[in-house]
Amino acid sequence: MKIHPLPISFLLLVLCACCRIALSDSMVINPATLVGEWRATEDHPERGKIDTVFVINADATFSGSLSINSQPVWQYSGGWQLEGNRITWEYLKSSLVLLQEDKAETDEILSVTDTDLTYRSVRRGTENTLHRVR
Repeated sequence: MKIHPLPISFLLLVLCACCRIALSDSMVINPATLVGEWRATEDHPERGKIDTVFVINADATFSGSLSINSQPVWQYSGGWQLEGNRITWEYLKSSLVLLQEDKAETDEILSVTDTDLTYRSVRRGTENTLHRVR
């Protein structure tokens, strides 16, 4: 009996993909690794420099701000809850009016190190990285 390499390769690829999905969904994040001040800076082609500062506190609260070209645009704060690798942010205060569906958001944490926090928005599917402020 001759075994064809293509079906076996496909099967291995599917198994690897399934394992990766299962591992990312079951990853447990230590909440202490999230605590601190984080920042992301982006040069937007139309709006200019966008700077986000995000502070995650050990008491399960957070606060942050967004500035465009050094002008404050949004300040916010609230509480967070971590389950496995999914973190849910509940916005309790916001300088902008938020729609009801925007008052809570869940992100999937893909990785967290001493320097970077990479996450994917569950709702939008976008992936972002914040950098720890030292």
